[in-house]
Amino acid sequence: MTVIKSAILAYPESNNLGDYIQSIAAKQWIPSDHILGLDRDRLNTYIGPSVKLVMNGWFMEAPLNWPPSNKIIPLFLSFHLNPSAQKEMLTPQGIKYLKAHQPIGCRDIHTQKTLEERGIKTYFSACLTLGLKRNLFITPQTIRKGILVISPMERLLPEPKTLSLTQTNNFFNVLTQALKFPFKYFQYKIAMRKLYGFLADSNEKVSWHSQLIDRKKKSENIRIIAAENQLKLIASAQLVITSRIHSALPAVAFNTPVLFLSDGLDHPNQKSRLQGLEAFFPIINSSELASWKNKRPKPSEAHHPFVKMIREEMAAFFID
Repeated sequence: MTVIKSAILAYPESNNLGDYIQSIAAKQWIPSDHILGLDRDRLNTYIGPSVKLVMNGWFMEAPLNWPPSNKIIPLFLSFHLNPSAQKEMLTPQGIKYLKAHQPIGCRDIHTQKTLEERGIKTYFSACLTLGLKRNLFITPQTIRKGILVISPMERLLPEPKTLSLTQTNNFFNVLTQALKFPFKYFQYKIAMRKLYGFLADSNEKVSWHSQLIDRKKKSENIRIIAAENQLKLIASAQLVITSRIHSALPAVAFNTPVLFLSDGLDHPNQKSRLQGLEAFFPIINSSELASWKNKRPKPSEAHHPFVKMIREEMAAFFID
């Protein structure tokens, strides 16, 4: 009898804790202690035994490596197709692959519309991180306290990869980012000043953290542990303020009030990722922070039907 293994996506080259958080969210639903980690950007090279893999998250940094190996049995749940990779991934071969595994559970409305325009059946699944279980990241003695600020307005500053040539980032994009940087940095300083002003009126202790981590100095295992620690901080905070989707969505899962700052997310590559997520948390600009003084956003309950669906989909897929 052939034994089919279980797998989650791995990110050996990522500096973003949000990637690891998405795999942590997938792993909690898999009834196995032996789970493989497959590099998201090299799924086409997998030659091991047949494996079941949940295809959640941002696809992909190396779009020319699409579609995956036929040794992979995929579950498309919380799938995001980024505009930067769209052309390379939606070739006739890429579309045929997606149709073979439809319906595709899409993390955002942009992905859903893009695939449906190509005749691919879809549904809106939201994100697996909405199903993160708070009890796994707290102790019985945990008391919520403080304001946790994670990577606010970082999208106004260029990430190193935006200034480097890649399969999805050509010379024109690099030049554009370089020319825009002085203006965007000025915007960043103004937005941060507004955030500091908002926090100055609070009596709560404020803790600052980044969702980015140096992948050259930290091993993949250390980066995964850092992601778990960030989830513990989110689970015990009274309020989370962030510009990172995978800090905001875990906050929703943990019933932690969250304000999402959209400064720097006007580009289609970023804006597309938010379509459909506005139901789960307030999406505001830093100029709107003043209207939130002395009040907290009410934790959302809109994610509950999606968590139920995710639980059922994962249980049916990974059942022995």
